Amino acid sequence: MKARVFESGGHAILELESPVASVDDSVELLSACFEHRTRSVLVDHALLPPAFFELRTRFLGEFLQKLVNYRVRLALVLPPERELSERFREFLREAKRGTDFAAFTSRAEAEAFLAR
Repeated sequence: MKARVFESGGHAILELESPVASVDDSVELLSACFEHRTRSVLVDHALLPPAFFELRTRFLGEFLQKLVNYRVRLALVLPPERELSERFREFLREAKRGTDFAAFTSRAEAEAFLAR
């Protein structure tokens, strides 16, 4: 898994640069976070497999739960034109109430979320 670390708002953020292939990639992601001493991850939607966006596969739930268990926050950059199921949209609306995961239409918004 390839990732880079950058600073935003005085916080170190790990940005994923290679595609996620399986739920188990979350373990590698956690390892990279601890290595770089950050608990903030930025991911572009293009790096996620189709299963991530289909709630019935449980991919998102299992992936996100591993991050949440270690208090790692995830911000997803997701353009508004991306086709999403209604259930996934409901999940995103519910997730915005929390502090662990959220999706944004711009990178700047995602970075601001992680820098809080």
